[in-house]
Amino acid sequence: MPFEFDFFKYLQNGSALIFIGILLSVGAVIVLVRTIIGLLEPFWRREQASARRPRLRWGKGLTNLLTALILMFFSLSVLLAGTTLRTYTTFTRQDLVGTIECLEWNPEEKIIIVRFKAISQGRTSAPQTYSLYGDNWEINAHILKWNPKANLMGLHTAYRLNQIKGIYQSAAEESRRPHRAYALTPGKDWIWWFLSRYGESFPLVEAVYGNAVSKPARSGQQFEIFVTTSGLSARRWKK
Repeated sequence: MPFEFDFFKYLQNGSALIFIGILLSVGAVIVLVRTIIGLLEPFWRREQASARRPRLRWGKGLTNLLTALILMFFSLSVLLAGTTLRTYTTFTRQDLVGTIECLEWNPEEKIIIVRFKAISQGRTSAPQTYSLYGDNWEINAHILKWNPKANLMGLHTAYRLNQIKGIYQSAAEESRRPHRAYALTPGKDWIWWFLSRYGESFPLVEAVYGNAVSKPARSGQQFEIFVTTSGLSARRWKK
């Protein structure tokens, strides 16, 4: 896969502004240090300067000092803006992990026909059709939630899609009516098995847990499934 650098993507999440702010701050510090050294150099060397030359040296030095302070103020403003933007985008980030469409719903027999497409790193898998029992469809997943410090470092919620199934709105029906579930990620994942038991003992890991999103079955409705910093969410997709 070829390397792609999207400047506008990094600008939107604040990373580019932070980088620019750091560069400007380094430049401002260099100018400030050189200016201070230039102003103090005559005293270090104990030069006997003429009446005019100090005025030129001090005049130029004060101009450079003012330029450095303005540059420092501007760089800190850019750095603050970038940090604020990155913090906002980090804690409001949501990654698209799939889409689901309800093809058919039979309210009498409680049968739901859905089509699901998993999306991982921008790649969409082949659509799969499932026949479920219930009033709602449900998608559940394993979630690894990082603590806020890890989020700010660039780590986002890790997940593994687990099952798609139907559920009933009534507890009585949930107890006595048939159920059907399908694995979205077949096979046993030993990494997640390990994380679910011992993951919370690792640094920067806040929690490892199961999470689900569910919506009432309505023929023709489509939803986008996202993973956020706290787990799964669903948003209706409007054509």
